[in-house]
Amino acid sequence: MTQRLKAKIKTADTIVAQTVKIGSGLRLGDLSDVDVTNQSDGVMMIFNSTTGNYEVTTQIQNENLNIIGGTY
Repeated sequence: MTQRLKAKIKTADTIVAQTVKIGSGLRLGDLSDVDVTNQSDGVMMIFNSTTGNYEVTTQIQNENLNIIGGTY
């Protein structure tokens, strides 16, 4: 089955087309806002609001972090 798309475009409009394929082989580090530099066993991921990225680390020193419950 072939799908067709019809549209009318004004000259001031901008068209942005993007194809994203998700399947086997996709890794967390492939995401644009994830920094897996220093990835190793036992790392945790934390959001860095300065860089706008999620980063991996073995130590979290952040005054905004609260861990409630459980055994550590």
